[in-house]
Amino acid sequence: MPGSPNNMENLILLLTQHQAALFRYIFSLVPCEADARDILQETSVALFRKFEQYDATRPFLPWAYRFAYLQVQKHREKSARSPLLFSEDVIDLIANERAHIEPQLDERLRLLDACLGKLTPQDKELVTCRYALRQSAEEMMNRFALSRRTLFRNLELLRQRLHECVTRQLQAEGLA
Repeated sequence: MPGSPNNMENLILLLTQHQAALFRYIFSLVPCEADARDILQETSVALFRKFEQYDATRPFLPWAYRFAYLQVQKHREKSARSPLLFSEDVIDLIANERAHIEPQLDERLRLLDACLGKLTPQDKELVTCRYALRQSAEEMMNRFALSRRTLFRNLELLRQRLHECVTRQLQAEGLA
């Protein structure tokens, strides 16, 4: 266990700073969001228990990913009968690929935030309700007074616009 209050503070700061990236990593390895959230909690506990072994001169996130990977493996062992699990080879492949493309994913998220800022308030609200708040189609149809067809057409158009915006920004910055 972390021995000093400073160690605990450092761990909390690092976990808070990297929680979203750690969750995305875990969720890329398991098909169910609820499982990913449980694994994130288990990973946090494991990191707490082993934090004294962390070398502060090295990046935290790759170190944390190793713990997350082990927790995913433990979860797989507990859920071995589930038909939705990826094979171990697929999980290894995804985990390795994810580590290589992490900087590009972070860059895309930064650009996506900028592109979201360019949307009209109503379009931004539509995207937020669906993807951040995870509102159902029925809730959104009532809220925005749209038919199901119009709602999904609008969401598809917004996804396309956001994708094109991110792609243009990547090209403009010479990253594509």
